[in-house]
Amino acid sequence: MLLADGTVRTYFALPPDYPFEPAPLPPLAHIPRHAGPEAWPPHHQPPPHQQQFPPHDAKRKHHADPDEGFSRYPKQPRFEAPHHPSQMPPPVDRQAVRKAFLKYSKMLNENTAQKRSYLEGGRVPCLPCGRSSKDFADVHGLIMHAYNPPNADSFVDHLGLHKALCVLMGWDYTKKPDNSKAYQSLSPDLVRASREDLILWPPTVIICNTAYGRKKDGRSEGMGNKEMDKKIAELGFAGGKSKSLYGKEGHLGQTLIKFANNPAGLKEAERLAEFLERQDHGRVGWSRVQATHSLDPDTSPLLVETDNRGEKKRILYGYLAISSDMDELDSDSRKRATLKSRKDFDASD
Repeated sequence: MLLADGTVRTYFALPPDYPFEPAPLPPLAHIPRHAGPEAWPPHHQPPPHQQQFPPHDAKRKHHADPDEGFSRYPKQPRFEAPHHPSQMPPPVDRQAVRKAFLKYSKMLNENTAQKRSYLEGGRVPCLPCGRSSKDFADVHGLIMHAYNPPNADSFVDHLGLHKALCVLMGWDYTKKPDNSKAYQSLSPDLVRASREDLILWPPTVIICNTAYGRKKDGRSEGMGNKEMDKKIAELGFAGGKSKSLYGKEGHLGQTLIKFANNPAGLKEAERLAEFLERQDHGRVGWSRVQATHSLDPDTSPLLVETDNRGEKKRILYGYLAISSDMDELDSDSRKRATLKSRKDFDASD
């Protein structure tokens, strides 16, 4: 967004009370010809080419630290003040930034090894820069770069990456990133809310604990698609199509229930996830089971229950799939899936 003083700010950085109608500048005749910045009224500093810098600051302005792997960019994007309307940077299109945010959120989450490299530290590349990107020392350095894009052509993509990285890391994308790293503080509730807002599309519920055991050949076996479809229908949910996940060792113990890619399908998927959550068989319940490594899959009351006829049945766990579950999908489902914001559907209700 181009401001009245000739600088460019992202819409994330604008304060709530920012005056979008700029106050008129005083006549140039009222300002001494060689006056410094102190002679200018508040919020109307002289253009960059008129500001005076000490010689040592001018040299430091474009200094790059090879040990950190990224340039020390100034806090504002490095756009030169335009001399002609045709040279002005394009206005920020919020819908375009939102689209870029969803795109890079998927890219960050669909590969387990890549996601781990961002979450666990180490040198990371800039996805919008592609092959021309250098590795940054850490995610903070990459976010500083993304928030201050190197050129106007990649402005939207870098802003989308900035928000996607903050959601992935659990940081506050509404605060301007700086060296103090204050933006990295965010309450657990807000972290969870920002992550759970990004859902897979078409809406999908991941059902866990669907493996029975191993065959004589050592491969795992579990509930097939038809058996799961019947089970979901018996529970009172319609419209979902099952897809059991398999790997080199056989059945992976997970089944995807995909619903229609429309608001009605989303409501049915949410209803199934809420049903399981009320029984403590949702995402939190399944995480608790996974944390208990000593469970016997054939006898544990957390995994198996006995019905009135004395038959053992698997206890199903499940949850609505979100962006962080992207790498759990099979390659075909991952390729076809996109991300959407639940807020968009809440606003249309």
